[in-house]
Amino acid sequence: MSVRWIWAESHEFQSHICDNKVKRGEDIVFRCEANTDQLQTTWEKDGQMLYDGDRVSISQRGKVLSLMISKAKEEDEGKYTITLRNDTGTASESASVSLLQFDRDWRTIEWGKSVSVKRSLQEYKLSGQGPKHLRFLLHGPVGAGKSSIINSINSIFQDQVKMGALAATSSEFSFTKVYKTWQIKDMQTGLLPFVFSDIMGLEMGDYQGIHTDDIISILKGLIKENYKFNLFPLSKEDTKGYNNSPTLDDKVHCLVNVLSAKSINLMEENNNVFKKMREVREHASDIGIPQVVFMTHVDLACPLVKDNLKNIYSSKIIKKRMQECSNKLGVPMNCIFPVKNYHEEIHLNDNVNCLILNALKQAIGFADDYVSNCNSKSDFVVNNFSE
Repeated sequence: MSVRWIWAESHEFQSHICDNKVKRGEDIVFRCEANTDQLQTTWEKDGQMLYDGDRVSISQRGKVLSLMISKAKEEDEGKYTITLRNDTGTASESASVSLLQFDRDWRTIEWGKSVSVKRSLQEYKLSGQGPKHLRFLLHGPVGAGKSSIINSINSIFQDQVKMGALAATSSEFSFTKVYKTWQIKDMQTGLLPFVFSDIMGLEMGDYQGIHTDDIISILKGLIKENYKFNLFPLSKEDTKGYNNSPTLDDKVHCLVNVLSAKSINLMEENNNVFKKMREVREHASDIGIPQVVFMTHVDLACPLVKDNLKNIYSSKIIKKRMQECSNKLGVPMNCIFPVKNYHEEIHLNDNVNCLILNALKQAIGFADDYVSNCNSKSDFVVNNFSE
């Protein structure tokens, strides 16, 4: 809200108009009070005069001045100015309107289709000649929700909220200390042919959290299961932790960057965590590993999404966070998937499942293409999803 004063004392505002952040379809209301009712009042939007009528209602009741615009649309966003005039001078002030939602979803998702997407993943199979499973490496800042993603995916396929990978309640230091792989178990079909590798989180300091050299070694399959991370990267001399002969099973088939929607806007582009993530991404790109982003905590970043998860692709806040993620990390928008983990619920929710399963299916598709390309060089064939 801005104020421009050229007034005699009789024109002073006693209360002021405030910025409006509204949902699509809500009413926009500006209200203020002058210290006299002997005034001529005008309202403008972006320099254009507003008149009473249609969706616009202008009123003056004594000293109380108001403007209401019913059923907010995207076209109503902008700067609104009220000006008071009489024989002794003028006074004006401005405030803005911003909509929390677009007029329509900018990305489509088939809500209510989680069962069919889940079935396609249950029926997914690798050929006997290829790797035993697709491997996904989760990496990102401490507290972004890497372990919670594993737990959420496991929960969906086991038809109840599960806690397998231990997730920290504090985001200051990494809870995960060792390199551990989690295989997803389905209630109907048993173990599914994709696994998730969980690692120590990235921290701000140069000598804090996991070393990027270790993450790059994991991409290449050079680190053994249960290796305990420390301040210094693993060397070949460490025979207990170093894998000298990695197979395609040991290598990562898709890098999953995990970032929190509630904090990405607070992280500077030169943030040490982003530097580390970009370094890992560059090495993954060099060896052809596909990369996606799972953007967590969407319900904590946007009140609309917290109220109704189906607002996720009409939310301006979520799209802005995704664009910030794309700009800072270098991942294209169509590889960024906002999700909500199970972190406080005790029962499954179909909308939560829809987001997670659609993101997972896309990531599996990318990993499938990568493995197919690797296998084609060795005359291997990988099956696609069952129809």
